[in-house]
Amino acid sequence: MMQVAVERRPTLLFLIVLAVLFLLMSTSQRTRVVGETRTLFERTVMTLFSPVPKAVNQVGQGGLDIYHGYLDMRRAVSENVQLRRRLAELTQENLILRRSNSDLARMRSLLSYSEEFTIPTLLAEIVMVDTSGRFKSAILDRGSDHGVEINDVVVHPSGLVGRVILTTKDLSKIQLVIDRGASVGSLVERSRRQGVVIGSDRGLLSMEYVPNMSDVVVGDLILTAGIDGVFPKGVPIGKVVQTEEGADLFKNVMVQPSVDFRSVEEVLILHTRKIPAEVARYQP
Repeated sequence: MMQVAVERRPTLLFLIVLAVLFLLMSTSQRTRVVGETRTLFERTVMTLFSPVPKAVNQVGQGGLDIYHGYLDMRRAVSENVQLRRRLAELTQENLILRRSNSDLARMRSLLSYSEEFTIPTLLAEIVMVDTSGRFKSAILDRGSDHGVEINDVVVHPSGLVGRVILTTKDLSKIQLVIDRGASVGSLVERSRRQGVVIGSDRGLLSMEYVPNMSDVVVGDLILTAGIDGVFPKGVPIGKVVQTEEGADLFKNVMVQPSVDFRSVEEVLILHTRKIPAEVARYQP
């Protein structure tokens, strides 16, 4: 019996709801208020179901807001990606322009420096530098096809770089002035005292054969003397950083090279006038 009562409850509830609706409809004409166009039934239904359109409208509006927000976000992400790409392009262009301006400034400096020489010159680019090995050298992108010869002098606006010791058709190898086997006839610009500059293992240069009584002080500029038959006169070699009397007749003079060999990119090759070996060796 209990189970039958439970099964009849939905049916009974449905009948009650229908009865209430029928009563409301039957009394709707009698319950119309004066001046009111809606019946009691209509007002009741509207009161009961009026929140539904509002809820539907709010849900729809919320969905539209979410959709438009999603579109705005996609648009912002796309614009951000485009702006980042454009920024990268502008940054690269800026770097290229800066590098071009730097290259142009170096070229102008070299061309201006080349005008100081009355001998033929050739612009070359350093493609390799070795300052850590036993033999200090560099490779240039100019060779015999460009007129480069053995013992041509290599210079930079900041000073002496070295001399050519080997050539191929399109490359040449130079011995840097800091190499221990390099030697350059030199002089002190201020006092005109001559000596010979040679390379040193410490990256400095040593000026040899300068008498203890000579006037040489720290800060003096050392130039090529033009008396060795290879290097032209007047090219800066470096500045004196240490000087002291030696145990023998000559001073110990250390020179800091004018050229930073790890930062040089372009150089000038000087086609110097070579002294023929038969002339140098001739004895009357």
